[in-house]
Amino acid sequence: MNIENFDKAVPAIEVNELTVKFPIRGGVFSKVKDYFTAVDNVSFSLPQGKILSIVGESGCGKSTLVKSLVGLVPIAKGDVNLFGFSVKNGKVGTAKDFVRVSDLVQMIFQDPFSSLNPRQTVAEILTAPVVARGIPFDDACKRAKELLDRVSLPTGAMDKFPHEFSGGQRQRLCIARSLMVRPKVLLCDEVTSALDVSVQAQILHLLDDLRCELGLSILFISHDMQVVRALSDEVLVMYFGHAVEHGAADDVLSNPQNDYTKKLLASVPTIRRA
Repeated sequence: MNIENFDKAVPAIEVNELTVKFPIRGGVFSKVKDYFTAVDNVSFSLPQGKILSIVGESGCGKSTLVKSLVGLVPIAKGDVNLFGFSVKNGKVGTAKDFVRVSDLVQMIFQDPFSSLNPRQTVAEILTAPVVARGIPFDDACKRAKELLDRVSLPTGAMDKFPHEFSGGQRQRLCIARSLMVRPKVLLCDEVTSALDVSVQAQILHLLDDLRCELGLSILFISHDMQVVRALSDEVLVMYFGHAVEHGAADDVLSNPQNDYTKKLLASVPTIRRA
């Protein structure tokens, strides 16, 4: 399978009737008593080169949905397609001609510090994913330095440890690490929520620049409607595990049709004159 020759008209991600359930255990032997449905029958598609934001209050299933796309959470029901190919057992394509999901999709987590190994240097953190794929260490270091420059970090950072960086710099490291395997899709799980407002803007500009330069498709999770409005091409609204509204960002945010979406937008604080 040639990753570079995917049909541009095919969605980067297509999800059909996806359901995620977690077992509820009880009793002396912790037997499964029931199941909690965290994501219920959700369908959507992410066009290539676009940014789709998933919004909703905490606990609505946003992160669970995205984690299920990369195998971090088991899928109870539904189909996931990447660039028109079905995802099965962490692989995309046919048995004879496949690529790993992790070669196409990379995830950036909310907390940049806990997602970086504190005992490894930046060089070790960045080179490990590609060395594991058979690329020589010298070539991996060269690629790591190029990505550090692209995310506006000095090449001297290669010998430092994560605790020596600020929160915004650590998030840039996480972005650089995710790009080491040259993915086509980024899954961003509240990547700006732990950062100061000024640093948030820098990270958002960086993600948008990378999308344009590298042709990335981005699935962006957030509960910050102002961030979503500034960044998104499309918006998917979730409520208690259900997708209640999906459409172009301007349409959903300026003229919402669902009552929950209206309440969500009404909760955004504004400055009003007395």
